[in-house]
Amino acid sequence: MHDDLTTSQRDLLARVLQHGGVLSAPFGHVGEDSQLPGILKDIDRLEAQGLLKVLREARGSPERLELTDAGYACLGMT
Repeated sequence: MHDDLTTSQRDLLARVLQHGGVLSAPFGHVGEDSQLPGILKDIDRLEAQGLLKVLREARGSPERLELTDAGYACLGMT
């Protein structure tokens, strides 16, 4: 079903799972070698696929990630 996920997207889902299904910001480190832009793209894509529920702050930045039932199923946690 979600075989088209990248390694970084699967890693992000697994990281949320490791935190009990809920992960709060920050999601990446800041600086010149920041991985944050890529992580934000992964968050948007996983949300669009229904694998994550994303709670956003007023400016629209992700503040909290929650695995959906589909996200758990994607990780084999049904």
